[in-house]
Amino acid sequence: MIPAILATLLTNGLALVGNAFLAKGKDWIEEKTGIDLTKASLSNEDLVKLKQFEMDHEEELIKLRQADDKLAQELELAYLQDTQGARSMQIAALGQNDPFSKNFIYYYAMMWTGAAIAYIGFITFGEIPEANVRFADTILGFILGTVVAQIINFFFGSSRSSQKKDAETASVMHKLIDTGKSK
Repeated sequence: MIPAILATLLTNGLALVGNAFLAKGKDWIEEKTGIDLTKASLSNEDLVKLKQFEMDHEEELIKLRQADDKLAQELELAYLQDTQGARSMQIAALGQNDPFSKNFIYYYAMMWTGAAIAYIGFITFGEIPEANVRFADTILGFILGTVVAQIINFFFGSSRSSQKKDAETASVMHKLIDTGKSK
């Protein structure tokens, strides 16, 4: 329902109202405008009223967009600082004379990689009691989705666009869930 409402707003040139819809939610727009956004299609009267609302409250709606942009910039800065902190720690570790400290991250990655390979091999070729299949699947998902993915991301990096896509998907899903709860 949310993608349909958002698509209706955007295709009718109501980008600021669409942004407010994402930032504040369906109920906020409906309260401010008196228009039921869940209708199958908005009438021309509704669209005119929404456009009028957008023009009358343009400054407030732009401030909402700017607040979202500022938050996105702060999150990007936090990500870059976190990445730089990890790089600095690894550079400091490589500068040490102690072979264990210098190579700890490699030993750690090899240990988890070996554990993941062993577990995947056992899950694939071993006998799993029927009562334990769910647990085995859950652990396999954790190993593949978290352990292996993090090792690959650490050594080879993760594309920032991929992370942004995941974050945007999660954000839309949270908004969908929140809007569904408000009904």
